[in-house]
Amino acid sequence: MTAAAGERAYHRPETVAEACRNLADAEGQTMVVAGGQTVMLMLREGIVDPDALVDVSAIPALGGVSVDDGTATFGATTTYADLAAHDLSERVTMFEDACAVVGDRQIRNAGTLAGAVCYGVAALDILSVLLCLDATLAIESADGHRTQALDDFLRGDGETDLGRAELVTGIDVTLPPSDAGSAYIKHSSVEAGWPTVGVAATVTVDDGEFTDVSVGLTAVADRPIRAPSVEDALDGAAVSEDALATAAGAASEDIDPSDDRGGSARYKRALTPTLVERTLETATRRAGGAL
Repeated sequence: MTAAAGERAYHRPETVAEACRNLADAEGQTMVVAGGQTVMLMLREGIVDPDALVDVSAIPALGGVSVDDGTATFGATTTYADLAAHDLSERVTMFEDACAVVGDRQIRNAGTLAGAVCYGVAALDILSVLLCLDATLAIESADGHRTQALDDFLRGDGETDLGRAELVTGIDVTLPPSDAGSAYIKHSSVEAGWPTVGVAATVTVDDGEFTDVSVGLTAVADRPIRAPSVEDALDGAAVSEDALATAAGAASEDIDPSDDRGGSARYKRALTPTLVERTLETATRRAGGAL
């Protein structure tokens, strides 16, 4: 379906191929909308004034969550509420943790995972969770299909590698082992507000040692990032509170915060190690680690 609202074209395709044609044929600035939690806010505040909107919310192929062996795939229109309600959130508890603190109920019911990915803002909670799981994006256009690691896709605060006529159709993640623990914890100055700092972590423990640790950080750089210094510090270390505290201290080597609506750079730098330690403790206990 194609219509015009004033001078702005509005397309509501029913297939991915149709959406790609709409994007390829559109003139001027074109924006993809699904849940509308980001685009409509930007329209109301006059931040953007696109010539055309492509509403992909009616494309059945873009919905749903599928799990196969060690991977999971989220369709582009999967909402935070969809993810929180899926059985997968009982296994990978940081999904439930993160979805519970994203905005208010309206945002969780309508906001989509792909919307967050394409918005690409450094303070979005779910992005550090997806980075922890080595997320890869499926991207379609009239010219064909490509995949790209989320870590490479995110270029800066609100900047991504998505082409003008491209559509993110799905997000693939590598699931941690069934006995792994995970957690997402954020600190915000107001309830349901933007995070001052957010930390995601997955932890696997074997015979009293950390065998696999992933840590993602929100709102402490110009994009969501992994924390390799923390991960390396725990690789093969004996499970203990001292090991967690030492590793958490290494987070300062990975971050480069700026002042933003969530807090000052100085506060973020002071808070990050504490929040990393707290998140790792929770994930370790969920993995059965003795602390």
